[in-house]
Amino acid sequence: MALTVTFSHDIFTSQAVGGISRYFCELALALRADGADIRIPAGRYLNQHLRDMAPACSPGMLRGRHVQRGRMPVQALRLLNEGWAALATRGGGIFHRTYYPLVDLMPLRRPLVTTVHDMVWEMYPGEARSYPINSRLKRRAVARADLIIVPTVATKQDLCRLWDVRPDNVYVVNHGFTPLPAPDAEGPAAARVHAAPYVLFVGRRGGYKNFANFLAGYAASRLPADGVDLLCFGGGAFGPADMALVAGHGLTDRVRWMGGDDITMMRAYRDALVFIYPSRCEGFGLPVLEAMGAGCPVALAAEAEALVEVAGGAAVTYDADSRDATVSMLESLAEDGERRRALVLRGRQRVGDFGWQRCARETAALYAMLA
Repeated sequence: MALTVTFSHDIFTSQAVGGISRYFCELALALRADGADIRIPAGRYLNQHLRDMAPACSPGMLRGRHVQRGRMPVQALRLLNEGWAALATRGGGIFHRTYYPLVDLMPLRRPLVTTVHDMVWEMYPGEARSYPINSRLKRRAVARADLIIVPTVATKQDLCRLWDVRPDNVYVVNHGFTPLPAPDAEGPAAARVHAAPYVLFVGRRGGYKNFANFLAGYAASRLPADGVDLLCFGGGAFGPADMALVAGHGLTDRVRWMGGDDITMMRAYRDALVFIYPSRCEGFGLPVLEAMGAGCPVALAAEAEALVEVAGGAAVTYDADSRDATVSMLESLAEDGERRRALVLRGRQRVGDFGWQRCARETAALYAMLA
């Protein structure tokens, strides 16, 4: 008899794009490919990944329709979808919450599984305005779950240490990874995204992401004088605080920001001298695999245990809070082409360990423990 799994609407109502919703879409498709009966009562959902997945869904797999963000607050839409899903969700099988519900109108749906992607809010509570309410919702979801999935051993350790959760109820299943689409070898996509040599920083820059410390190390290194720029991709365009920080180091002519789609980001990884990820804390660290999949050498913060775990020895680690260590790391990698090539080779091999079918099989084995 086929395994039946219902994924809740929560993340698809809350998130237009992002790593968590992409994870659940990929997991759903991989489970279905292995014969599971997947149900997603999504209601009026905002998520673009789910919208793009819809044509690949089998009949009855996805119930709901994609809507644009309108005047209705997202929290109100979450409540509306929860009420609809409580009536529309069929019984039987595993119920996997995709995020932490505002109000749980399906408390009797069992067995109940939840995925905790990281403990960043709890480790850096001052850096998220929504921390108090979101962390309470998250803790309630963890308490109600029959089984908890985390993407790394580091996240399991953080969860159990901070909230005194029983380790025997928390299981590690690495996320899968789908390489970004490769840019065309000819035509506009073949061109470099930035003419000068550059190191690459991807994503948000505030707080625990540790951009300010990295920028200080880059400014103190020989790289700006040698014509090696710093390219920041995504995370929102530079605001006044970013521009003041850059100007304070005298780097206005050396630091650039750009955004774009997945193809553009792939080109940014492809052409970078090295990808720098100085974040102090992550739950998994998808950019590490994105860079490795694109053939880009990676350097990351040694204190970010989940990143080190995911990299698996295929990246350089350094003390990201130390300016001297940052300078040494940047200068040594910039000067040592052979070392960069070795990192690229190890990175490409490491990416092969993170397939979605492996993720689905390991997740299905956990479901079977509860069925």
